[in-house]
Amino acid sequence: MKYVVVIALLAVMPALADWRWEGCGQARQALAEARRARAEVMREVAQARREVWREMDSAHREWRTELRQAQAEVAREMRNFRDEMRRAGRSFHTGTKQPLRALAY
Repeated sequence: MKYVVVIALLAVMPALADWRWEGCGQARQALAEARRARAEVMREVAQARREVWREMDSAHREWRTELRQAQAEVAREMRNFRDEMRRAGRSFHTGTKQPLRALAY
């Protein structure tokens, strides 16, 4: 009985080894495909990150430009207001002094 089992195992072992070997090949192919897919996804992720960074940098530059323009506009408006107040003050002073001068003479 032992000899029958040993002979059966010896006859079946090469078939099992081939089956196992084919399974390993399929597993290797599946792993290689998974690696390729992962590499492709990683390239796409890297590209998406670069695009996001580019967009953020562009938006930041645009924001800085608009901020500088707004600051320049505020400064210009403040200068204009200051000049108007200076002119109004001068005209007020000259307006009040003239009648007093006219009365004094």
